[in-house]
Amino acid sequence: MIKDIEKLLSPKVLSSQLYLESLTHRSASNKNNELLEFFGDAILGFFIAEFLFNKYPTDDEGSLSRKRSYIVRKETLSKVAKDFDIGKKIILGEGEKKSGGNRRDSIISDALEAIIAVVYIVDGFEEARNFIYNIFKNYLEKLPADNDLKDSKTKLQEFLQAQNCELPNYETEEIILKNEIYFKTICKIIKYKIHEEGIGSSKRKSQQEAASRALEKINNMDIKS
Repeated sequence: MIKDIEKLLSPKVLSSQLYLESLTHRSASNKNNELLEFFGDAILGFFIAEFLFNKYPTDDEGSLSRKRSYIVRKETLSKVAKDFDIGKKIILGEGEKKSGGNRRDSIISDALEAIIAVVYIVDGFEEARNFIYNIFKNYLEKLPADNDLKDSKTKLQEFLQAQNCELPNYETEEIILKNEIYFKTICKIIKYKIHEEGIGSSKRKSQQEAASRALEKINNMDIKS
């Protein structure tokens, strides 16, 4: 069920110039949400770290970092932004409007972080904490199992270490697909004669894809950890 983000914002926030800027994309004005997004990102990271530190006192640093990364990543932010229909409120330039910018994950997640910054600036520390906990409640209450939060490269590395096997070798190069720059990575594991390819829009994504395919092949080989 889609909710209205403005029902969670104070009259002071809603009437502020900063709130207008938080919804303004750089394509529409020089007074836009870029700096607010930068500040909101840091505020969000702090309060999520605080929440996890208190809720999971026995977790180690790696486990807490994975949980925090899951919550503050762009994919989760865009889901929260869609939950509160923020896309419809964003002010865009004509070009971005025509290309559907109000539905683009990067744009709506940036606007959400900018709004968080405005709540902090206008209403203060406690209200910002309450606002963040409120809008992220469903995601904080339903965090995946710790092992599910590990990325493919980490899972592959941990498996190979348990087997006393040398770590995989990743060979990455730029390629052109459909007139755009992509990355291709080959993941090689000599012991198991694995040679898997991954392609992605970034070096990291291509390596994760290659590692995921290598893990899948290992699972099909039924190698016991």
